[in-house]
Amino acid sequence: MNTLKKHFLSGLIFIIPISLSLWILFRIIVFLENILGSFMKNFLPDIYIPGLGFFSLIFLILLIGFIADNFFGKKLLSVLEKLFQKTPVINRIYMFIKNVSQSLLHGKSTPFRYPVKIEFFSGTYTIGFITGEFRTESGEAFLNVFVPTVPNISTGFYLMVPKNKAEKLNLSVEEALKTAISMGMFESEKNGSGKNRSDNPEKK
Repeated sequence: MNTLKKHFLSGLIFIIPISLSLWILFRIIVFLENILGSFMKNFLPDIYIPGLGFFSLIFLILLIGFIADNFFGKKLLSVLEKLFQKTPVINRIYMFIKNVSQSLLHGKSTPFRYPVKIEFFSGTYTIGFITGEFRTESGEAFLNVFVPTVPNISTGFYLMVPKNKAEKLNLSVEEALKTAISMGMFESEKNGSGKNRSDNPEKK
């Protein structure tokens, strides 16, 4: 019986990560498929076959990338970008997502200064990102903190946190974003080595 139990647990340990990985990959493909697939089903039912939406989206991304890398394409995309930047409400969403995407894909700067650990609910903590700081009329220092929702980090909570209640993490913004997006499954070398430390911003 113990041998059967051991074999069963070994099988679960092998199957569970593979199954979950394939399921997540499948859900991502289905999501991407539906972006163009839903349109094709409604307006081009005669030519639509399952998977066409996914491959059409990949082709569209490559095409836009090709256009974006040549002179005339850059001019055209620049006009579209300016249109988004000048549209109220959309401009803030667009710039936020663009900055975060550039940070994750190219290591470019983000609107965040640095990540911090703050108390979110009583006795629990979360990662927040500093966007600025200010002082009240009484002279008390506060930090503007953005706490993203997971996995959709384009939305989240804006918090005003007393400066002495936030601890600056020894992580780059990119590493902290990856940790948040992966729901803690991503571990930087600093986290993995156990050398990650926290410092009070006031002591910097």
